[in-house]
Amino acid sequence: MTDAQGEVVRVGEAGAADAFQEPAEGETAGRMAVTRPSTAYQRYMESQGIPIYEGPGFHDVRELDLAPWERLGCRGAFLVPDGTLDLLGIHVMEIAPEQATNPDCHLYEEKYFVLEGDGVTELWQEEGDRRQLFEWQAGSLFAIPINTTFQIVNAGTEPVILIVGNTAPVVLNLFENEDFVFNNGYRFNERYNAEREAYVPDFELRKTPHLGRAAWRTNIIPDIVNRELPRDNQRSPGYRRIEPLMAGGNFTCFIGDNPAGQYSKAHAHPPRAVLVCIKGKGYTYNWPTACGTTPWQDGRADEVERVDYVAGGLVAAAPGGGDWFHQHFPTGPEGLRQLVFIGGLPNIQYQEFSARRLRKTWMNADIEQGGTSISYRSEDRHVREELKRVLAEDGVEFRMPADLYE
Repeated sequence: MTDAQGEVVRVGEAGAADAFQEPAEGETAGRMAVTRPSTAYQRYMESQGIPIYEGPGFHDVRELDLAPWERLGCRGAFLVPDGTLDLLGIHVMEIAPEQATNPDCHLYEEKYFVLEGDGVTELWQEEGDRRQLFEWQAGSLFAIPINTTFQIVNAGTEPVILIVGNTAPVVLNLFENEDFVFNNGYRFNERYNAEREAYVPDFELRKTPHLGRAAWRTNIIPDIVNRELPRDNQRSPGYRRIEPLMAGGNFTCFIGDNPAGQYSKAHAHPPRAVLVCIKGKGYTYNWPTACGTTPWQDGRADEVERVDYVAGGLVAAAPGGGDWFHQHFPTGPEGLRQLVFIGGLPNIQYQEFSARRLRKTWMNADIEQGGTSISYRSEDRHVREELKRVLAEDGVEFRMPADLYE
């Protein structure tokens, strides 16, 4: 094929549909309407034949319909909380009593929260290797080292339900080759080499490398629902928090706990975080930062999203795809404990979540201090009045110190 000047134009197998045509004088190239092409992670989800649920959050994942997942040999569904597509992978798995998943191995990092049931996980690196086993129960959190073969076994008489977070979107979208991601022979021995103590819980308190907050370096926590957490106080008075550093990886998560009758300040940051309710019940407000710090007072309440949940539910932080304020409220006598998965590229969140990159002010600082948190004295009065009303319905006392609002 030749162009107007007689030059040869090479056309691919698809024909000339993708050949560029230079615009005429006074016209522009391309089009202004953007069509977002599907990504490798989207195509992977769609190919698995199980439901894909999208939304700002889910009241309880046990309310969702699951379907047989041939690749893993169990039942499952993908969850795509708003704003997290291609940043964070989340799915739900249900394993029948006395059944096991198919062996799996992949290049992305993965963490498992056991919502219901008990069982064991077996790991090995090469076929024929001695398998390492560890046990877990409802409330456990464990991580699978990158590119290690593993199998999850339901050892009980009731179904096992797992909420799983991973970095699959980042890895699949980077390589765009499922065979490379799921059938790669390289072993990351510096992360896992079947060490005898690899799945022995370790609760020595350490500091996180970025902010000096509390951390555990352990691949399994037998019970994240009831284990006492160290005091943190950043989000609210009495707030407790731990950041597990797991499987030698970079996939960030943390466990945060608000005591009954108290709540955290609203704060803003880009999307990529999902909060899984693991104890108690509560609700989350999300609203665009363009609405300001007092949306109810300013007549913009209709732009505020609210998601209510119980243990087993989850919600997206910053669901609008940009900086949104979000605020979390415990409504029962147990308080509210959440497991937070943070997706995206490793350590990027510490830059993005910093309110002022040049000053490197952390988001949990108040807006007046250069952060992105709304101080209690500056928040919309509706926030605490609504919480008082909801708490009263369950006979729970509102316990926020009065001087925080002065």
